Amino acid sequence: MERREAHQNEEWHETFQCIFINDEYIFLQKRSLVVRDYKGMLDVTVGGHLLSTEIVEDGVREIEEEMGIKVTFDRLNFLCTIPEELITLSIVDKEFINVYTLEISEEERKKINHDTEVDQLIKVNKMDFYNLCLDYSKICVGYQISNDEEFIFTKDDFLPYSRAYFACLGVLLNKI
Repeated sequence: MERREAHQNEEWHETFQCIFINDEYIFLQKRSLVVRDYKGMLDVTVGGHLLSTEIVEDGVREIEEEMGIKVTFDRLNFLCTIPEELITLSIVDKEFINVYTLEISEEERKKINHDTEVDQLIKVNKMDFYNLCLDYSKICVGYQISNDEEFIFTKDDFLPYSRAYFACLGVLLNKI
């Protein structure tokens, strides 16, 4: 079913996420204020719903749409699939989140041209993100890739993911 229908009927559906990695860093996105849901919140580098006609391999279209770089599915590394129920005042979003990572080169990072859904990309040390995800630290410091300006955030700045989601991401990303 289509995205709108899935949310309206509170149906479980598949989504695609990809976390860009470069050396000891991961990249997060700060969502734009013009997107439909979760305006201005932090999320992984790339994420989106799979269309009713798509399979998970088709999720690479999200990378091109949101970051302006074209990659093939075989470059991605499967991290995990997380069943997640995001609940806000306006929607109940029941997702099977297929999470992948993509090791990007510095040259590719410089070619990123994110779309209007993304306000900013934030570079974060993997260990610092791990500490935030597992509640060893309440704040995390990253750097905006556009101007290298410091960006301080907490888990409250993210989409309303569960503790299990954060724990899973933190532990698995720390092993890469």
